[in-house]
Amino acid sequence: MMRGVDRKQVLVLITVVLAALPGFIHLPWWVAGVSIAGGCVHFMGRWKNSLYARLLSLALLGGTGFAIWTVFPSWFSGDAVLSFFVVVVFLKWGESSTRRDFLLLIFAAVVLACVGALYFESILCMFHMVIVTFALTLSLYALFGDERILPLRYIFGKAVVLLLLAIPLTLLFFLTFPRIPGPVWDLGLAFGLPIKAMIDRGDGQFGKVKSLQPGGIQRATEENENVLVAEFEGAVPFKSTLYWRGPVFWEFDGTDWSLPESWDNRNSLLQGAIRSQKRLDRVLRKKGTPVRYTLRVMPNGGRWLYGLDFPAASAPEAFISEEFQLLSIRRIDDQEPKFQMSSFLDYEAGDRLTPEQRQRGLAWPEGTNPRLLELGRELGQQHENPDDIVHHAVELLAAGGFSYDSSHLVAPGPDMLDRYFFDEKQGGAEYLAGSFVMLMRAAGVPARLVSGFRGGTIIALTNFVIVKQADAHAWLEVWNDARGWYRVEPKDIILPPGEKDAALEAPAPVQEESKVEMESPRQSAEQVKSTAPNPEKANPVSKPAGNNLFDNLLPDYASLLSGMQKWVIQYNPDRQVELLKGAGLKTGNWANLMISGALGGALLLGLYLAGAWWFNRPKRDVAAGAWAGFCTRMGKLGVPREIWECPRAYRDRVADQRPEMKEAVDDIINRYISIRFRDDGKKDEQQIFMRQVKRFLSMT
Repeated sequence: MMRGVDRKQVLVLITVVLAALPGFIHLPWWVAGVSIAGGCVHFMGRWKNSLYARLLSLALLGGTGFAIWTVFPSWFSGDAVLSFFVVVVFLKWGESSTRRDFLLLIFAAVVLACVGALYFESILCMFHMVIVTFALTLSLYALFGDERILPLRYIFGKAVVLLLLAIPLTLLFFLTFPRIPGPVWDLGLAFGLPIKAMIDRGDGQFGKVKSLQPGGIQRATEENENVLVAEFEGAVPFKSTLYWRGPVFWEFDGTDWSLPESWDNRNSLLQGAIRSQKRLDRVLRKKGTPVRYTLRVMPNGGRWLYGLDFPAASAPEAFISEEFQLLSIRRIDDQEPKFQMSSFLDYEAGDRLTPEQRQRGLAWPEGTNPRLLELGRELGQQHENPDDIVHHAVELLAAGGFSYDSSHLVAPGPDMLDRYFFDEKQGGAEYLAGSFVMLMRAAGVPARLVSGFRGGTIIALTNFVIVKQADAHAWLEVWNDARGWYRVEPKDIILPPGEKDAALEAPAPVQEESKVEMESPRQSAEQVKSTAPNPEKANPVSKPAGNNLFDNLLPDYASLLSGMQKWVIQYNPDRQVELLKGAGLKTGNWANLMISGALGGALLLGLYLAGAWWFNRPKRDVAAGAWAGFCTRMGKLGVPREIWECPRAYRDRVADQRPEMKEAVDDIINRYISIRFRDDGKKDEQQIFMRQVKRFLSMT
């Protein structure tokens, strides 16, 4: 017991401080100052519940409100609400005196610890949560235990035991609970629960504007609104193969891509629409990788249904435009269309290219991007087959030293694509796909820019995919008279899908000699290819040797923490699937994981209950069992022991009634009396007693 200090209050205070520690680090310094001042009211002795103490707490609360009003942009921002909550918790500590008050503070500490984990996603956060959990357990033991009877070391030991027992259960639920990327309410949205998912109808929302300007896709990716929810039949395809088709752009003025005036006119759209299955079959020249899914589109104020490329059939109240878009008959203002769809992820489509479409697909704004125009014409002169032109243009990208950076903006102007393609070589999808479209046009290959969304977020291990504004993307389609329109994805050329995660986790430094200069548009594809870096000539970077013997003997703590960071903090759905495959499970879904977690939890709880019963079971008294057997045999011999009769009185009565057994009976009963009522020689006496009773039973 702590001398002169209420143990319960100290433990609760430590718990609250530990839980609020991440908030103190993240929030402005005055939050910690006001909290300390409010907590000191608790130590004002007899002034604690006086009017002066209440006025001080009220002044601190008012000062907190004024500081929130002046410092934070909104009363209801995350930091503002957390600052107010932290101050209120410590003001409550200042006036707390009963068990109910301290229990309320412990519940508040749980909230503070959970909110603090949102600000610091690192392995240190995990250690902090373990410490806070241990402090919470100590505080609860202290609150509901009598400190006059239970010493602190006893409470500490019990808390350690509970923490150790909780570790297997926590580990089981952590490994088996389905990983849910993004907000938790996305799971409810996927299953169609009545969760508000309306998209703000701003003029700048990607996919609803008339033109695509430089940086437009980057601005769209900064939003987090939901666009659509798709439920696939069977396994979800690779996210890199999911192209949700939106606006198709033909017109380019050197800076912006724009839609025609009739881009949203329903009559114009229906005139060229693919309205029969017979025509759709004629348009589709190649059908590969069929998928079936249920599509639910969030209201967007337009007609876009963002069907997967390429729609295999239309849908109710919808049609397929001549540009292969899935469009709604009516504007999607307040309803959420939901229908079954089928698509082909690999396609070649288009029965013919009209003269007007060919002219639009080869249009070049005068006086813009002369270097790109010259390079494209050179490719067209070197190769007659459109596929060869595309192939060599792909080689230019692969060997050109391009990097994908959606946040980088190229200054607008008539030579914007020239500066991107030959000088800066850094930008997002609109620059990359747009420059490739114009390169194809300069080479005589009709091409157009397609915008929409790529990929999506798989909800846990379900077959649901949620597509958000952050998945906005742009790619291109090129025309071949023998094949029709087919997709070209420049992003995968400079950043293949398999290397995206590795590039994000550990970006490799770019060596100066590996950069490919493309200043002259007359440089041929072969010359560019010959200047490509040879990976076999790269010098391997070896890990520096340790300075002494201890560098090799001591564990690599950095690697250990990195591994924990990967499998704890960054334990996402992909790593969960990887772990399941490592455990021998080929397939898995959220239902199987939940069932496995529940069964595993029930098994662990059963083991805990069995262990508790085993350690707390009544101990069998072997001496009492032997004594009962002796008395039963004596009853059969005509001298039963009465219930009220003590061993000594029973010994004397047996000696009177059966004197021939006096010696043996006296020895057994005297030893039993010694075991029950004496402390010395108890173990030795019990062994001899058991042996004598066994001998007596065998002889009688």
